[in-house]
Amino acid sequence: MGVYPSESEISLPSKDSGISLDSIRSPLHERSTEWRAMWISIAMQFVVGVQISVYYMSMWPYLSGLDKTADMDFLGWVVAACNMGCTITNPLYGLWNQKTLSCKWPTVTGFLIAAVGQVMYGAISEVEQYGKWYMLVARVVTGLGVGNLAALRAYGATASTPKDRLKAISYGTAGFVFGISFGPAISAFFTPLGETGFNIWIVKINMYTSAAYLMAFICVLAAVLMLVFFQEDYAGIIDKNSSDEKCNADYVVVPKFDLVPALVCIYLYMIVSMIATNIEVMSTPLTTVLYDWKDSQAILYNGIIESITCIVSVLINFGIGKTRIGKIDKRIQILFGLGVFVAFHVVNYPWWFYSGPLHFLPPGSNTTIVGGCLDSYSWCNTTTRVPMALYIFAFVFFFGIAFPFVESPAAALYSEILGPRKQGTMQGLFSFGGSITPFVASIIITFLFQHSGYKYVIILQSTTIFIAFILMGVFYKRLVPLKLRPKSGKSAEYKNGVYYYM
Repeated sequence: MGVYPSESEISLPSKDSGISLDSIRSPLHERSTEWRAMWISIAMQFVVGVQISVYYMSMWPYLSGLDKTADMDFLGWVVAACNMGCTITNPLYGLWNQKTLSCKWPTVTGFLIAAVGQVMYGAISEVEQYGKWYMLVARVVTGLGVGNLAALRAYGATASTPKDRLKAISYGTAGFVFGISFGPAISAFFTPLGETGFNIWIVKINMYTSAAYLMAFICVLAAVLMLVFFQEDYAGIIDKNSSDEKCNADYVVVPKFDLVPALVCIYLYMIVSMIATNIEVMSTPLTTVLYDWKDSQAILYNGIIESITCIVSVLINFGIGKTRIGKIDKRIQILFGLGVFVAFHVVNYPWWFYSGPLHFLPPGSNTTIVGGCLDSYSWCNTTTRVPMALYIFAFVFFFGIAFPFVESPAAALYSEILGPRKQGTMQGLFSFGGSITPFVASIIITFLFQHSGYKYVIILQSTTIFIAFILMGVFYKRLVPLKLRPKSGKSAEYKNGVYYYM
């Protein structure tokens, strides 16, 4: 393979040209991944996941206790607020990485911004009015910070060599999934403090605020660790300005990538992000109406279920990276994961043969005392109850298995479709998709839950999965890694023109 950048049509060198294909591939195939830095980036993705999800199960009790004017519709906006912040900054952090080839500074900056947002969230208990609006702003600020996930994803995709890429991305996904799943468990850990808690000087410490101040401390600590220990090394991209490639970089061409399958991968990430957010946000109010759990019980029990689920997901992600499972065609892995998502939704649909209807709260009671449906939930009169054992089994195993089998291979395939180039901007777009969908969906599903029950939430999510199956079927043959070398006699486009392999 060879290239003369000034020409619009380029003929690649023959075997007698003195330039071997092995030497041309050596910029990628003779390198090694710097795993110390990679493990740090994986740990940072865990921190980002925790920052996003830590309040998913405790947010509704905290919000309703702070401001009696808040309802489930407003909860949707509060949940969406963090994703709105991420949606704004994901492309910006990605562009920052693209222009500077730096992951350290976008990540550090993001964590410091997120720390401010977490302190604001904890301090909401100090205000006497408009608590719901303060919570909304606090979550937006946190989201502006944790949009740094785009830079961390870009680093995982471009700092790993081709042979290590699936492993690196699977581990990064495991870190993020572990964080998303582990966050609610942190809230559950602080439930013994109760809603009253105690004071340290003028600072209130209770089951809601303690997690916020802990998250702020973790953000600052993560920023310090990045500054002190993180040394960037981009072993997975072809950079013409890199000193170790002077001997053969002029003969290496990175063709244009196929945009359509890249967009399919973004859609896959969008739907799993939407489903993960919706399920975790709805778990507390849903189990309150299904199983009559009061707020503290719903937070604790769902936190335990989440913890077990995250163990399943993390083990599978590591299995994808370490075992022969990762050798299976990524498209097959994705189709399997989508099928398990379907099973999850089938089990949790309120079928007529389940027991019902649901119970309403006793007059004068609220969910801090006893569980049940609010008076405004007229749909409870016609809604059945998913058996508790079936709900827990589906949550732990179906949800725990489906997420890594869709998200990890989709993220790895997306990186391979882009090829060995700077990916900051495109990884920012990838993360943007994973933020904008939960932002919109959380508003829709909380509205649906309040006014028509969770049946239509299940139908909405199932529809998005059905569309994913269609896209996988239509573009199956194009969902493949970028080929650096076209077939003999065929042409391929790159940024300076067209080249041929002879």
